[in-house]
Amino acid sequence: MKTYLFICMFIACLVMGCSEEGVGDKIDESPSLKADYTVLLHKDGHMKTALLNADSDGITINPGVGDFEMVPVPQQFYRNGNQMGFYSSKEDCSGNITVHDFSDGTTAQTTAFTEDLNCDRNVKSIAFSGNKALLAYVVPKDTKKDDYYLRILDLSEGSNSFEDVSLAKEPIQLLVSNNKAFVLCLDADITNKYSLMSINIDSGVLTHEVVLGTDVLKISKDGMGNILVSYPNLHNLIDGNTMILGVTTNYLLGKEPKFGYTKQEYLGEQTMYYPMESGSKSSYPHIAAVYDFKENMSILYIYENFLSLEERNLKYEIEDTTMVSYDAKNNLILIGYSKKGDSGKGGLMRIKPIPDPKFVDNINLDGIPMELFPN
Repeated sequence: MKTYLFICMFIACLVMGCSEEGVGDKIDESPSLKADYTVLLHKDGHMKTALLNADSDGITINPGVGDFEMVPVPQQFYRNGNQMGFYSSKEDCSGNITVHDFSDGTTAQTTAFTEDLNCDRNVKSIAFSGNKALLAYVVPKDTKKDDYYLRILDLSEGSNSFEDVSLAKEPIQLLVSNNKAFVLCLDADITNKYSLMSINIDSGVLTHEVVLGTDVLKISKDGMGNILVSYPNLHNLIDGNTMILGVTTNYLLGKEPKFGYTKQEYLGEQTMYYPMESGSKSSYPHIAAVYDFKENMSILYIYENFLSLEERNLKYEIEDTTMVSYDAKNNLILIGYSKKGDSGKGGLMRIKPIPDPKFVDNINLDGIPMELFPN
């Protein structure tokens, strides 16, 4: 096991020059800035999409109707590449899992519960991979310990098959990697410690379990086959195959990257893009952050460093950062934000990252960005 000290880097955008329009210098070195995006928006308790076209002249909304139907915001959701999965309970307590592929417009759906319509059941987390959907849930008991399960469902058309795997501890979060389900569990009855279980999706067999200790915030994938375990003051990387602890990275006080607290994240090969709690670094609750696992360094893109007060308050009406993503084709960071007031409106801006950070362009949206999918 190796231990590293993490030093957060707060220099991004300090050299970002802005014109009176707030758009910075023209980016002549970019071939065209051409791209198409699908943005998942939250509006009045529902989810919908906006189709965007972008080039060197800016971003425009494509008026065409996408293949994603407007639906109520689900209780649980999970992203795997260009796919999003949603769990929503129904009035008869059966519940549905829907997986939508934003790259080809296809949708797969299955009923989560059919044999026992127990309305007290508490779904904690979902995940999916290939033709399998996974759902971790709790069945409360009045006189004894609650029952905990991982349900593995078949998403194949016409299939209603499933397998329930009994869990000894309360499931908190799921993720899938290399045909394995990784379940973050909490032993709330005895030790109050978290553990990480590895379960084979095909067989339902528990292959490994590792005790993680207390104060675990969440688990993620790092893009290199490792499971990232986040704590307030450090993170661990656990090998997804052997479940052996590889690297522990400790943070200096006040320099924590805080990606363990965010619900929205976009993962590159060795980077994570996410809205970070700003603390005293900005007047906005969250700012765009990029964490580099190779360098153990976090770069922050602070609005105050590349937009004037008038631009932030009047031109773009920024309230808070809700989404951060990355356009690999054009090497651009995309920042989604909510607008001030209760209008339910938001916006999306593109930023060129360090070493030559620049504001590129922006578009106003009828809804608050939740996720972005490059087309």
